[in-house]
Amino acid sequence: MSTKDAVFRLTDSVLKSLIQKLHVGGIFCDLPKAFDCVNHKILLTKLHFYGIQGITMDWFRSYLTNRKQKVEIKSPNSTHNLVSDWGILKHGVPQGSILGPLLFLVYISDLSLRINSLAEPILFADGTSVIISKRSYIEFSVAVNLVLAHIIEWFSANRLVLNLEKTNVLTFVTNRQI
Repeated sequence: MSTKDAVFRLTDSVLKSLIQKLHVGGIFCDLPKAFDCVNHKILLTKLHFYGIQGITMDWFRSYLTNRKQKVEIKSPNSTHNLVSDWGILKHGVPQGSILGPLLFLVYISDLSLRINSLAEPILFADGTSVIISKRSYIEFSVAVNLVLAHIIEWFSANRLVLNLEKTNVLTFVTNRQI
């Protein structure tokens, strides 16, 4: 899904709910360093669950394990740069790669299964949004709290951190509803 597709799905879902005179809102999750936190063991288990096996699974395992990284800090005021030692990455997917966002989406795709009956998840790379629509305000409030609890539990189980200070819950209303 492209950024445009994600924005369209989100906007379309909100507008359809408002037209139907439903209470609608969204949970917009902030995942700090999401790509860096992907647990390799959990990701490989999910790939296997989705049918990746044999040589293809060996390729993904090879792609993720024993990757090394070092950090270099270039100093503008000095001819000497600071360079760390090489370290083996035990988690994370390569950023800037074509596979990074795809592997992250595989990693979080089962979040949808956890909340589909209550809300509409819109997953785009590390931008996770959830739209909730209900007939009554009480149903809406209960659903928002339940979905948020499921999201927090799912992120914890999958070793991702949800930044609650930057995660936002918004309610959408029309001028007629104010």
